[in-house]
Amino acid sequence: MAADSAPLVGLFCHHRSGSTWLSDLLEEICQHTGHRFARVFDSHMVGGDLAVFVQSEGVEVLAYMNADWHEVAALGELRGVHVVRDPRDVLVSAYYAHRFSHPTSYWSGLAQHREELEALPLHEGLLAEVQCRRLQFQQMADWNYAARGVLELRFEDLVEEPAVQLSHALAHMGLLSAGLGEAEPAGQEPAPASGLKGLALSALGRVRGGSDAGDARRILDYPGLSAILERHSFEVLSGGRARGEADAMHHYRRGTPGEWREVLAPAHLAALDEEFPGLISLMGYSD
Repeated sequence: MAADSAPLVGLFCHHRSGSTWLSDLLEEICQHTGHRFARVFDSHMVGGDLAVFVQSEGVEVLAYMNADWHEVAALGELRGVHVVRDPRDVLVSAYYAHRFSHPTSYWSGLAQHREELEALPLHEGLLAEVQCRRLQFQQMADWNYAARGVLELRFEDLVEEPAVQLSHALAHMGLLSAGLGEAEPAGQEPAPASGLKGLALSALGRVRGGSDAGDARRILDYPGLSAILERHSFEVLSGGRARGEADAMHHYRRGTPGEWREVLAPAHLAALDEEFPGLISLMGYSD
């Protein structure tokens, strides 16, 4: 796959919607296939112009962790996947991450926001988190859900059926094909990073892997994917916990969708609807 003759392959996510899990997984896949991979939080970390960064660095596979459609639209032809999550679960997940586990080194304003959350009881803290999610929820609302070449997936489906959903996604991205590529070498078990704390700051916004643009790229096969998925399972990444067993201090805190039903009060839902009218139904979610 040559950078100048093939569409850019992209993973487009949003905060607390599997972005770290999926970008870690995609980076390991690119280590096997030889594609030039880069992950970015937003365009500011690559000089303010994502398209220029991708073109100048010869990026073949991009993981865009806080996806903004206005930046994505400038990237040209795409073969990508966009992942969304129920905004109500995003709110709950973001509250716990910002209150306890998310590293402040990647986000200059988080330390102050964490102090605010520490001073508030849960009910008021969740209301404060509604305001903190303004940019993210606006980006989710502004996304082009009919974009050509971009497959729409739900985080909830990915965590319930990771092998099925990711096989579909990777095949769409041109990174997986039955019977093609190289199987996982026996005994090769690189350890995945456990959330953002295991991700070196220098890795963000920098291209990894690949070689000359004209070199052939490999395609992952299903045995190789299965081995990678095992290394990136919730049980492994969480340090041995089963899905549903929560640890508020861990980046991979719980691993199950629908927690909003247990945590959010009518006032929180009303605040979401007032600040972001129609967002939940736009995402295709209901009660």
